[in-house]
Amino acid sequence: MMAERNQLTAGLAAVLMLIDHVGAMFFPEQLVFRLIGRLSFPLFAYGIAQGVAHTSDFLKYFFRIFLTAVLSQPIYSMAFRNTNLNPVFTLAYGALVVWLWRRGKKEKLAAGILLVLSYWLKSSYSWYGVATIGLFAFYESAKSVCFYAQGALQLVYGCITGIWAQCLSLCAFPFAGVKWRRRLQLPRYFFYVFYPLHLMILVGIRALIF
Repeated sequence: MMAERNQLTAGLAAVLMLIDHVGAMFFPEQLVFRLIGRLSFPLFAYGIAQGVAHTSDFLKYFFRIFLTAVLSQPIYSMAFRNTNLNPVFTLAYGALVVWLWRRGKKEKLAAGILLVLSYWLKSSYSWYGVATIGLFAFYESAKSVCFYAQGALQLVYGCITGIWAQCLSLCAFPFAGVKWRRRLQLPRYFFYVFYPLHLMILVGIRALIF
């Protein structure tokens, strides 16, 4: 989902997501797991924005994300006992919005309409997630604008949902575009497989324990 040069950032996002999911499934009373997990989605959002910017074939890129979302849905519903769509659908939707925005004036209008419609998107992070991906599209060209706009987004999200813990996601911002000294070499489709696979493993462990 993320350009090769950002695989270490994506790896960090995956670890943070795993911590979040372990907390949600096994230690729901321990808030620290969920607070740590708030840093995960912004890093994936950054990766999607970068992926759209650097992919040579957006349709194939989008299809891989969407296919991952579809295949992950049954295990996601089983893991969290949630009827909403999983967050990979939000990543796919956000990728489409960013791609349209980058194309031209007419496409920018379509991107704006899709962004508004995402308010009714029944997926994890929904409009907030799509807006986060959209803002990260400006990371390279206007980093300070990207940061302060995301700060404003956290306030809006907190006021609408009452979930103020999400403000911690701003702590992930410095890690988004960091130039790591070491490079992480992983199989090309590792992160597409990791999402459903780690959920399957956690569901299996939960079934054995409980």
